[in-house]
Amino acid sequence: MLRQLRNLRDLGRIRTSPRSFRRNKPQFLVANPELEFGNLLEFFALGFGNRHEDFYFVQIGAFDGVDGDPLNELVSRHQWAGVLVEPQRAAFEKLQQTYHGYERLRLLNVAIGPEDGETTIYTRKSGPISTASMRQEFLIKPGRGSGRSEITAERVTCLTPRTLLREAGAPDRIDLVQIDAEGFDFEIIKAFDLDAVRPRIIRYEHILLSETDKNRCLAHLAAHGYRFLLEDSDTLAVLTD
Repeated sequence: MLRQLRNLRDLGRIRTSPRSFRRNKPQFLVANPELEFGNLLEFFALGFGNRHEDFYFVQIGAFDGVDGDPLNELVSRHQWAGVLVEPQRAAFEKLQQTYHGYERLRLLNVAIGPEDGETTIYTRKSGPISTASMRQEFLIKPGRGSGRSEITAERVTCLTPRTLLREAGAPDRIDLVQIDAEGFDFEIIKAFDLDAVRPRIIRYEHILLSETDKNRCLAHLAAHGYRFLLEDSDTLAVLTD
């Protein structure tokens, strides 16, 4: 298994961007859009998770719930229940607007990490969009800003996944954990006690991880019974044990 993990590139990638969809959609699907899966995430969520009324998700790094968000349409279409986490205050306020009136959702303005308490997040403004990470060095990599002077630091509340799930009143069974933490994804995955909490699907952004952490993250999840599908920028880990 570990040898296969080190050579995942040989298995190919599955593209889920709009470019991969056929341009000329059959008229039947145009007339019946509810019969078409929007993407791989929806396909696996419905195949491996609870049905709509019982489906529960955790989204870490929800931002404003709109920009590049993989769950917004699914949550709206299926009325899933879940908890969404966003540490940036400005983005969190927009997230509240996005999901105003969604009674089955809990929104928390916190970060997720290995310990309860406080942590520092670093933010770099780029036009109307701000990028935040718990790793300052990520924000000053070539191509992601000119230097430290553009970066601001903010102390925020930090919860462990266990505390998060308790405060959110989450059920014992978690169907989906969606993570977009700007290079901190593996640290968040390690903070989950996967012997006690076994999400059916974990989707995380791998493109910003080092090659070492990409392989360590896959090996960590594989040891807990997960198998994988690679997207362009993200990994779908599906529990098979």
